[in-house]
Amino acid sequence: MGRFFSSVQIKNNGSSEQFLKAFCAVMKKRNLVQCSEEESSVSYILAFSESGKWVTLNSEKYGDNPKQAKYDAQQTAAEMKTSSFSMDVVDSYWAYIELHTGADIHDTVVVGRSEFDEEHSPKGRRECWEPILAPGKTWEQLSEIWNKDEVFVEYALYEAASVLGIEPKYMVSDYEDFESEADEDTNIIPIFFKKKITVSEGGEKKLTLNAAFKQVFGEALEPLGFKKIKGRQPYFVRLIGDEIIHVITYMSQPDKRFIIIGGVATVYRQFISLDQSPRNNSNWLRSNWQFFKELHPSDKNTKYSFKDIYEFYYSDETLVGEIKYSLEVTKDIMLPIFNKIVDLDSCVEYFDKFKLYMQLYDEKTNFGNKYVNNFYNEGLLYLKIDDQDNIIRKLEERLNIISYNVEKKRFEYTQKDCDDISQKLENLKKIKPFNVSELFAKELLELQQRKTLNTEILHSYGLDL
Repeated sequence: MGRFFSSVQIKNNGSSEQFLKAFCAVMKKRNLVQCSEEESSVSYILAFSESGKWVTLNSEKYGDNPKQAKYDAQQTAAEMKTSSFSMDVVDSYWAYIELHTGADIHDTVVVGRSEFDEEHSPKGRRECWEPILAPGKTWEQLSEIWNKDEVFVEYALYEAASVLGIEPKYMVSDYEDFESEADEDTNIIPIFFKKKITVSEGGEKKLTLNAAFKQVFGEALEPLGFKKIKGRQPYFVRLIGDEIIHVITYMSQPDKRFIIIGGVATVYRQFISLDQSPRNNSNWLRSNWQFFKELHPSDKNTKYSFKDIYEFYYSDETLVGEIKYSLEVTKDIMLPIFNKIVDLDSCVEYFDKFKLYMQLYDEKTNFGNKYVNNFYNEGLLYLKIDDQDNIIRKLEERLNIISYNVEKKRFEYTQKDCDDISQKLENLKKIKPFNVSELFAKELLELQQRKTLNTEILHSYGLDL
């Protein structure tokens, strides 16, 4: 699985100071005024390209509500009298781009391997994009990139950035990427806003979804061993020994909806990623409904229906009640599952049962580390627990995949790769009693290195192992 993120690119027609002033004026029309980080209810990051001609805009809100990026692109284009485009990247497969000149959608582009057919997969119009290209660049160059079929759509976006005059790394960065670089890159500027309180509002502050979730779930989960991690991300985490974590959080949706999601991770994956938004972890976090339907695949007379437990709708008046109801659902469905996961064997059983990513990679792929979008892969656990049957099964699956790619001459695999796995399988089946250390010493060293790295990550979240 790939990345999901949204961003906005705004054509800058003046200095950085003029841009900041104009952007704050746009926010003021939303009744938002600039403030300190501690006071803020909305945060943005502005990244100024070296060319001075483009500013990349990102917000913590985009992860949960990609429509906000489209709205920001439209409003900045209209109010700042410039061109701006929003960009939604979907699973690293494709990106949907909307270009605004003024208040209207001036053009749409779909880059990559989208779910749309050719007729509904527009690749842009020359007259819309040509006026905003970088000096010396041509529409033909941009159009060729828009039409490329890359493994990851980010590759095409990175290349297109230079044709437009945008800093390439900014073109493929999400809010968390910018946050991590802000201290080192002086062109990245965080900016914070709070709602301007009017006399008629009486200064009363409404309870937010984030605050209500932390309050209600915190009171219920903390006695069960969960702890809210440091930082702004809304994760409650329970440690099981020094190898396993149980995670519960929420993912907000447009139109005042939210989903409760949770999952299990071990210190033996590439890295633990709770500094990222829940949406960026949705490949390994599951909703109550996903757990429930896996437990009741064919029972039509179940306690819950999809509409009861997948998403929770709320208003300002019903927010706390909906959070409390979602907590009861979580205590009924998700928590009993997690309570049974107390060692690595039960972890593997959980990952297999709920169809989470478990691929057994070898040294050729740096044990899977080269696939950075699959950071949540826990396949090396089969080695950790000496699970001979599953190791053989996974190696046989991998042998079939590599044999197919050798036949099709894809991905630089060779017959030697097939022979190496075949030999390892033959040796595995001879080992009695089974001991993975005889054949997987390098993989076991990788597991220990991952544990060291992830232990430090968990410490940084304020968790004491």
